[in-house]
Amino acid sequence: MVRVTLVGGPLDGQTQEHARADLGDDLSAWGTMMVVNGERALPRDPGARAHYAPEEGGDPHVWVWHGWVP
Repeated sequence: MVRVTLVGGPLDGQTQEHARADLGDDLSAWGTMMVVNGERALPRDPGARAHYAPEEGGDPHVWVWHGWVP
């Protein structure tokens, strides 16, 4: 398992665990898009997904918020 920390956006400070096999070998392709429920959801589009990914050249275990994806 790979533990990552989410930085910024609606899930700031949360950690997640992902199976290494699910993430693949290309560290630059790591990341996730997830629906955020409740008060942290995007008010104008509650189904929007928060996009988190590591910054280029940064720590692959720190995923930074890159905004909302419809």
